[in-house]
Amino acid sequence: MLAKAFFNTAQQLNLTQTQLAVILGVSQPTISRLKTQLKLDLASKQGELALLLIKLYTALYDLNGGDLDWILHFLNSKNRVTGGVPVEQIETARGLVSVLQFVEAIRGN
Repeated sequence: MLAKAFFNTAQQLNLTQTQLAVILGVSQPTISRLKTQLKLDLASKQGELALLLIKLYTALYDLNGGDLDWILHFLNSKNRVTGGVPVEQIETARGLVSVLQFVEAIRGN
């Protein structure tokens, strides 16, 4: 269930398998296997990172009523508050948490 949600989120965010591998800290062949097997343990580091990405997408979706163009613009544009381009920042655990916290803060959570 988590893996399916993760890959659906990645598709909505136009993330490549290379980006997904970096985000989860795994190899590209591992991403391919995960996509085929759809098994991702929530208790693992990769599961926690996948859940954070899903939460980020959900927060962005809720923030603007699901406008995917707006979401993609936000992710791919330099942001003075986050200190970088969010799609690049989410490639590290610290960056993913930071961007998520920013979006949740402006969303009012």
